[in-house]
Amino acid sequence: MTARDIRIRGGRGLGDSIYLRPIVEYFLRQGHTVTVHSDYPGAFEGVAVEVKPFTRDGINVLAHYTTGKANAATHQFADMCRSANVPVMPLSFDWKLRDTPLVAMIHAKAQGRRIIVVHGGRAPMARTDGFGAELLPKKEAFDTALAELRDCFIVKIGKAEEIYSLDCELDLNGKTTVQDLFDIAAIAHGFLAQCSYCIPLAEAFDKPLMIVFAAAGFVAPSLFVRQITPTKVLSKTTSFHVVDEWPAAMIEEAARALR
Repeated sequence: MTARDIRIRGGRGLGDSIYLRPIVEYFLRQGHTVTVHSDYPGAFEGVAVEVKPFTRDGINVLAHYTTGKANAATHQFADMCRSANVPVMPLSFDWKLRDTPLVAMIHAKAQGRRIIVVHGGRAPMARTDGFGAELLPKKEAFDTALAELRDCFIVKIGKAEEIYSLDCELDLNGKTTVQDLFDIAAIAHGFLAQCSYCIPLAEAFDKPLMIVFAAAGFVAPSLFVRQITPTKVLSKTTSFHVVDEWPAAMIEEAARALR
C-alpha cells in the first residue's frame, strides 16, 4: 500500500462531520496522512489530523451520501463510505469523556434518573429559505413522548432558533461546544429528536434513538426531501422512529421503549 495525502470532506453540517470521523480514522489506520475540511474541528478532537475550514476545492476524497441517495436499499452512512471508496463500516468511534463541570452538573441534577437528550422544533437542515420545512414534526408528537418520559431527566440541546419549544429540565440551547455534545452523548441513556445531527451523534455512541418524522415529509414536493426516510437515515438497530400523525398510544409505546 502506498501512503497518500488525503484531503477529504463530507457535507457541510455538523452531522456530516460526525459521520466523517470514522471514515477519517479508517484512512489513518491505513497509514495515510489526512487533512479534513470541516467547519467543526471539535468533531475530530483526539484524531491525528489537520482540520481546515470547509471547502469544495482541492479535495481528493469526497465522502457524501448524496451519491447514493436514490438507492433505497442503503443507508446514508454506507453511501458516504462508498463515496469515499472505503469498506462500509459501523458508525462508531472512541471518545474520551472529559472531566468537565458540565458532565458533573448533569449527573448531579439527574440524581440517578435516566438522561434523555431532546432536540426538536428547529428548521430542518438549519435552512433559512424554507426548503425542507415539511420535515419539521408537529409539536404535539414531541409533547406526547415527553409526557411519557416525565420520570427521566430531559436535557435539551441545539443551536438554531426554536420554532417551538420543548419542555426540559436542563436547557443547553446554544450553550454547548461540539465536544460538549459528545460528552453528553457519552453519558446519555437515549435520544428523542427530529431528523438532525442527533442521528449520527446517537448512533456513533450506540445510544437508543427515537426519531420523530413528519408525515408531510414523505409527500413533500421535493424528491430530495421525500428520500429522507427512516430506512435511509437510520443505520443501527438501536434507532427507531415514530411519525407525528400516528395515534398518541403508538408514540407513547415508543417512548416507553426508549425509556
